[in-house]
Amino acid sequence: MKKNFLVIVLFLALSLLLFHFVFHPTSVGEWRTLSVAMEMERDAGKRPILLVPLDSRPPCREFVINGGKIIGREIATPPTEYMDYYSKAGDTAAMRRWLAENAGSADTVILSVDQLLSGGLLAAREVHISANDIDTLATYLRTLHAAHPSVPLHAFYILPRAIPQDGIEGWHERRALLAYARLLGRAGEGLAVDENEMERLRTEFPSDDLQKYLAHFDESTALASTLIDLTKEGVLTRLILGQDDGEEYSVGNLKKKELSNLLVQKNIAPERAMIVHGADEIALSMLARLSVDELCTRGGSPPRIDLRYAREDMADMVFPFMAVSNDATVREKIDLLGASLAADDTHSDVTLFVSAGDSATDTLGTRASAAGAVKDMIAAGTRVALVDLSRHFRAEETLLPMLIEKNVPVNALTAYAGWNTASNAIGTALSEAVLYYCAIQSTASAAEQERTAYANLAFLTGRVAEDEFYLKETIDRVNDTLRMAGYQNTADLDLTRNWRWANDLLTNDLSRRIRSYESTAAFRAPLVQNNMRLRAVRSNITAYYPWPRTFEIRLEAQPRVELSP
Repeated sequence: MKKNFLVIVLFLALSLLLFHFVFHPTSVGEWRTLSVAMEMERDAGKRPILLVPLDSRPPCREFVINGGKIIGREIATPPTEYMDYYSKAGDTAAMRRWLAENAGSADTVILSVDQLLSGGLLAAREVHISANDIDTLATYLRTLHAAHPSVPLHAFYILPRAIPQDGIEGWHERRALLAYARLLGRAGEGLAVDENEMERLRTEFPSDDLQKYLAHFDESTALASTLIDLTKEGVLTRLILGQDDGEEYSVGNLKKKELSNLLVQKNIAPERAMIVHGADEIALSMLARLSVDELCTRGGSPPRIDLRYAREDMADMVFPFMAVSNDATVREKIDLLGASLAADDTHSDVTLFVSAGDSATDTLGTRASAAGAVKDMIAAGTRVALVDLSRHFRAEETLLPMLIEKNVPVNALTAYAGWNTASNAIGTALSEAVLYYCAIQSTASAAEQERTAYANLAFLTGRVAEDEFYLKETIDRVNDTLRMAGYQNTADLDLTRNWRWANDLLTNDLSRRIRSYESTAAFRAPLVQNNMRLRAVRSNITAYYPWPRTFEIRLEAQPRVELSP
């Protein structure tokens, strides 16, 4: 009996050792858990950066806060009760009071004009902007600058999207109006259009709808022109005008050209004011630009970006909700961040690798070779920021599943993004990579290096969990389950009857998918960053629906990360 007991104990001990070495390799000394899974220490010598977010969605607020953690900066945001809630506009009067009361204690302000004026992006899409509204906002900004002249105001405003306002009723009418507006855009570009088709479309929606649609662009252009004037005056230190959900030909493109010409007439340099594509990622991009500016002030060099595509023709592809190609978007974002495109065969600080999956153009065959290229770059010590686009928002078009299958160490990526539009994903991945680059140039102590590495890995973990596992997989399974239970429109405010059940579906499915990912060699593989040997042990993801629809989630990643001495 005693002999059998000893055999059982020995077997259990050997099993534990085998489990430890298979799932937790320890080839270099003992691993210890990083203490920086907790709140990062604030830079004692710097005041917070104030952020007035575009709206209450996580990309517009949490991404910026988490980006601040990478560079060790506190991002202070308004109280939740002042912010918007889906289509309910934020309290603009309270928001302006909060900003006026707190600007004096800030190092810099990043502010959304849409939030200050209209109470968020969704509200701005519908609201009428009067001349008095514009004048009142201009007076407020001039007063704010006069009260705190040493606090730079970095403002951004989103130009209207091509899709007609929700306030224009009738699906058929809205569709006809959009088709008509596309032809107006083509005609405005000097291209030939079918006049008979324009006449036919013109009969399919009321004249009042067309007037309302065109007036929205006129009002927006008047507001943007005033913001350009404020930039010329010096009230605004920097101004970014973003284009929301663009198209190749639209009324918005014509108005954008008017504003571009105005910037030239005012002789405002691109580093002071730019017009870019995108919306949700702009605040994070502005934070990254601030980090580059600060690095250069200290004598550092802006990051040099090596640009590669999984297949050459992916550069010229125009993806959904975009007015320009992937390559034009990348180059625009590099300029926005104050970085530079590395010349061929020269040293670069970050490699931006863009995979643009499109099953209709047979890109799926490129995934294996692309995964091999990423694996080779990581093995060579290259900092790789991966943009993982999918034209039809399906997992089989993305590169990440192939990276996992090929045992590519995903956690060794410097950045990852694959959500929504090309401008969102490109801007997010580039911003994260640039923030991390700037942080590495600035960290001095070992503790700072650990905090920076942890913060970046937490950002990366969140993007993988949301952009791939939720948006390409879990969301479809949740929506299918909800529809089978009688929900008709899960994407737009149809969860109020059973919000808790929807969140249970989300938690269970996403947790299952992440547990599967955590068991792979791609997740478990140790990585070396900034001369530190790290490994991720758990993703530690929490997620829920902030609004009663499944289109977006609020996700937090607090991964367990270990360091080998």
